[in-house]
Amino acid sequence: MVDINTAMAAAAGGKKNRPSGDKERKKNRSGADMGIESFDPVKHVSKEKADTVSMWLVITFATSMALVMRYVAMPGSKGNADLLWFVPMMAIFLLPSIHRSLLPNKFVEHYTKGTWFKASFLHVFTWLALTFLLTNAPFADIVAPQVDEGWGMISSSEEGFEFTDESKDKVYLTEGYTGMHYLVLSFSDNNDASDAKYSITFAGESTNNSWPAIAESNPDALDSVRSHKDIDYPVAVEVPAGLDVGTYEIEIKVVEDGDPWENKRTISMTLVVEEVVVEDSTE
Repeated sequence: MVDINTAMAAAAGGKKNRPSGDKERKKNRSGADMGIESFDPVKHVSKEKADTVSMWLVITFATSMALVMRYVAMPGSKGNADLLWFVPMMAIFLLPSIHRSLLPNKFVEHYTKGTWFKASFLHVFTWLALTFLLTNAPFADIVAPQVDEGWGMISSSEEGFEFTDESKDKVYLTEGYTGMHYLVLSFSDNNDASDAKYSITFAGESTNNSWPAIAESNPDALDSVRSHKDIDYPVAVEVPAGLDVGTYEIEIKVVEDGDPWENKRTISMTLVVEEVVVEDSTE
C-alpha cells in the first residue's frame, strides 16, 4: 500500500522529468517560421536613402508648382481661378513618372504604391502651405478693402453726434428731419486702405466723402464703426436736406490696384425717409 507522501513525491518527479515539448518548439522557432522576414541592414539603409531622396524631390516639385502658379499663372487667371487649384492637384499623377525619370534605379526599385500615396499627401500639403503664404500680405493682395465694423448713421445733436446702427441694411429718417445726418462706415485692408479708389453715389448721383470735414471738428464721430483707426479709411456720406418720403440707395464702389490683379468691392446702403404719422384725436 502506497502512502500519500510517496505518491506525491512520485508525481512531482515525473513532472520534472517530462520533456517540455511546447517550450522547446517555441524556443527553437525562427523568425521565418513566424512569417517575419529576416532583417537586412544594407537593404534597410538603401530604402531609407531612397525615401529621403523622394521626400526632397516631392518638396522641390511642390515648391516649384506653387511659385509657378503664383507668379506665372495667377496674374492672368482671375476669370478662371479654378485652374489655380486644379492643375496642382492633377500634378499628383505625375509624381511616379518624375521619380522614374529623375532618380537612378537603385532608388526607384524601393518605391511601392505606399510611396506614391505618401508622396501625394506631401505634395498637396506643401503646395497648400506655400500657396497660403504667397497669396497673403506681404507677398500679395487679392482682396479689396472691406467694411470694418458695419455701418450706420450719425445725426448732429447738442452734444456732438448720435449714432444709429443699421437695421436689416437700412437706416430711417422721418419726413421733415432737421440737422446734419451722415451715413458712416469704415474700410480696412491688409495694406493701406486709403490707397484704394472710392466712388460714392447717392440715389444715382455722385457725391463726395464728408469725413475730412467732420474730422476737423469731431475726430471721434465715427468711432462706432472703426476698430482699426490707425490703418482704416473712414467714409461719411451726407444726407441731403429736405428729401421726400421714399427709399434712397447709396452705393460705394471700391477699386484697388492689388497684387497680382485688380480688386473690386461694392457696398450698398439704404436710407428710408418715412412719412410723418399723425394720430387722430377724437373728443
